[in-house]
Amino acid sequence: MFYLTPQERKFVVIIMIIFIMGAAVQLLFKRDIAPVRWVKSVRNFKININTARADQLQMLPGIGATLAQRILDYRKQNGSFKELEDLEDVDGLTEKRFGRIKELIEL
Repeated sequence: MFYLTPQERKFVVIIMIIFIMGAAVQLLFKRDIAPVRWVKSVRNFKININTARADQLQMLPGIGATLAQRILDYRKQNGSFKELEDLEDVDGLTEKRFGRIKELIEL
């Protein structure tokens, strides 16, 4: 178990305060922080349901391996999707699930 002396505790607290203040300054000045940049790029990212592979479809919330395979099978049998709403015809893809992924997919 670690036992810190009072001086060591003060040092750790001061380092933590400096770190938190530095992060706050970064956010206040809206500097380009890597995690923020990543979130912005992910927000604009959409998966094309007519060309996506099973592993790409599984990145969508609520889509597992079985449902991804059903989407691929449906696409193979019926051709590419003409509208996003056609995805609701896939067995197992409910309206609720479609509502969650609607903003993340494109044709």
